[in-house]
Amino acid sequence: MRTFFFGLLFVLSTKTYGQSSTLSDTLHWSENRSLGWADFKGETIDGIGFTGEVFCLIIANFERPDNSKKTKFTVFAIFDKTKSWISPEGKTNSALKYFQILFDIYEVHARHLRKELEQSETEADVNVVFQEKYNRSMTNLTTEFNIFRKETKLGKDKKILLKWKKKVEDELQSLEAYKNNSPS
Repeated sequence: MRTFFFGLLFVLSTKTYGQSSTLSDTLHWSENRSLGWADFKGETIDGIGFTGEVFCLIIANFERPDNSKKTKFTVFAIFDKTKSWISPEGKTNSALKYFQILFDIYEVHARHLRKELEQSETEADVNVVFQEKYNRSMTNLTTEFNIFRKETKLGKDKKILLKWKKKVEDELQSLEAYKNNSPS
């Protein structure tokens, strides 16, 4: 029987429509705040063989008022509280660690995208550059997301889960210059 289901990989790209950090239904990734069970506010779905589901996404946008100004990119890893849920029997330390590592993987990919966008030459067509880098980033995220799920057996292999935790922490550290904990 499967314990966790993480099949909702939803990624949203907008031009200037950001998401405010004041919304109580979302959580922007922050090194100062880990996930807690109170963040799982979605309605439990019984009888499907899963004890929980998490919904994370990356929101990316850019602003370029005119061609004489530098393009400003914003990228955020988001946890949607209203779509993420956990049943009472699913609330284990291992499960919470698995969910957190998953959210951290989204932040790793948000930082990679920030880095790529900041280092890109966007004098030409910023829409083309943005979309190309965004699409590549989402492909890489999907690939890593699926590898993480498979290797950890959806969080059941605690030894492999700890290896992933270390790997993701190292990646976050190596991309420290590209963190962004406060939405603009």
